[in-house]
Amino acid sequence: MLIGHNQHIAWSVSHAQDQSTLFYAERTSRSRPGQYLWHGRWRAVRRVRYEIPVRGGRTRHLAVALTVHGPVLAQAGQTISVDWTGSAGSADIAALARIGTAASFTQFRAALVGWRSPAQTFVYADDRGQIGAIAAGDYPIVRHGVPWLPLPGTGADDVAGAIPFAAEPQSHDPPGHVIATAGQRPVTAAYPYYIGTTAGDLDPGGSAGRQYLVLDRRSGMQPAVFAALQARSADQLAARLVPRLLAALHRATLTSAERQAAGVLSGWDHVLDAQSAAAAIWSTFWPDYLSAAFGPWWKAAAVPVRLDPAGLAISAGQFGLVHALEHWTLADPSSPVFTLPGGQARTAASVMRIAFGAAVAHLRARLGLSPSSWTLAGLRGATVASLPRVPVRGAGAGVPWTVAAGYSLPAGTADQGWRMIVWLPAAGGRPGIEAEGIYPGGQSENPASPWYDNLIARWGGGGYLPMPAAGATASGRIRWELRP
Repeated sequence: MLIGHNQHIAWSVSHAQDQSTLFYAERTSRSRPGQYLWHGRWRAVRRVRYEIPVRGGRTRHLAVALTVHGPVLAQAGQTISVDWTGSAGSADIAALARIGTAASFTQFRAALVGWRSPAQTFVYADDRGQIGAIAAGDYPIVRHGVPWLPLPGTGADDVAGAIPFAAEPQSHDPPGHVIATAGQRPVTAAYPYYIGTTAGDLDPGGSAGRQYLVLDRRSGMQPAVFAALQARSADQLAARLVPRLLAALHRATLTSAERQAAGVLSGWDHVLDAQSAAAAIWSTFWPDYLSAAFGPWWKAAAVPVRLDPAGLAISAGQFGLVHALEHWTLADPSSPVFTLPGGQARTAASVMRIAFGAAVAHLRARLGLSPSSWTLAGLRGATVASLPRVPVRGAGAGVPWTVAAGYSLPAGTADQGWRMIVWLPAAGGRPGIEAEGIYPGGQSENPASPWYDNLIARWGGGGYLPMPAAGATASGRIRWELRP
C-alpha cells in the first residue's frame, strides 16, 4: 500500500526535489575509438545488446554503450553518459511494508532509511497527535563541478556519496503544528547540501503557500475544511501580481475591451475556477507578460528554442523566469532588466500594459468579443489526463497548482489527483480512525474502460467515498459484476 492508514498512523506521499540524474561529458579521442578517459586511464566502452520482440513485426536489436557513469545518451560531438540514482535499485516494497505496520513516527522514520528512488516526501500523522514529513531518497553528493550542467567524466567530478539519511529534509512536530507539502523546495539557502536548482521545483511555492494560509493558527478543523482546500485553487502568484497589474492599467489609455477585462480582474478572488473569466484573463496575461519581458532578449541572442523547446522556450513552466520576473515586478519595477536590447527604457508597468493588451487580443480572437463571457475551461478545455498523460473523455474541474493535483498542468486540466482525508481521534476521544478518499480514474487505469471516468463528476464536485477501516475484513461472500 503506497498511501493510506492503519490502526494508528496515516501517511501520504508527494514529490520531492532531488536531482537524481547527472550527466557526464566523457573525454574521448579519435585515435582511440570505443574508449574514454577515466582517472588517467583509457578504458573500453562496454556494450550491452538487447533483442526486443515486436508483436506482428521483426525483432529489433539494440546496442547500449556504457561507461562507469551509465548508459551513453547521445553522441553529437560529445559522448554524454547518464548517471541515475534509480539504476542502483531501491528497497521500496520493503519500506512500504514496514510503513504499513508502523505505530509511531520513530518506526515510520526507520522504515524509510532504505528508500532510495524515486525521492519522495512522505507526510505522517498518528493517533497521538504527532505529525511529520521526510523527503526520503538518494541525494547524490558531487564534490566538484556544477551538477546541473554536464560534468567532466574524467573522475574528479564523480558522485562521492549521498546525503546521510539523518540530514535529509525532514520535520517532526514543528512549532507551528502544521506541515504542508506540494512538491515545493523543502530547504532554505542555509541547507549545506545540494538537492537541485529552483528550475527543478515541482511547485514554485504557490500551492504550499495557500495551504499554510488556510491552516496556520487554526485548530479544531473538521474534514469539510480540508475538502474545500483540496477542491479549490487560489493562485497566490495572481494574488501578488494582479494588484500591480491593475495599478499599471489605472491611468493607461485602454480600449473598451481592455477596460472591461480590467474590471473583471478587479473583483477577482484569485481562484482558478473553470468558469471564471478573470482566471482566463490571468492565465493568458501571465505567459504574455513573460514573453513581453524576456522575448526581445531571446530574439536578440538568437536563442535556439527549436533545439530544446522544453528547456529554452519562454513559458510559465520555466520557474527560474517566473521567480525572477515576480521579484523584479514587486521589488524593483524600474529595474534595467526591463530595458530593450536596443536601449529603450521600460518599466514593469509599461511591459505589463503591453502584455495585457496582447492577452485581451488573444482572448477576443479565441473566445469572442465580450470579456465577461470568457472562461478558463473555454480557453484550454477541461480534461482529465491519465497517468501516462493520455487525454480522456469526461469533464474535470481541476486547475493547476491545486492541492489535489500537485503537477504543473495547463490551466483547465486536472491531473489524476488522489484526494484523501484521514481523521485521527484525539486522546481520550472516540476510538478508531475515519478516512475518506477519491480517485478520479475510478478503479481502472484503462482510458477505454467505462469505469475509468465514472468518479470524475464526484471528484470534480468535491465528493469522497468512505475508506474501509484498517484491518477490517469483509464478511460473507462477495459477488463482483461487470456491466456494460
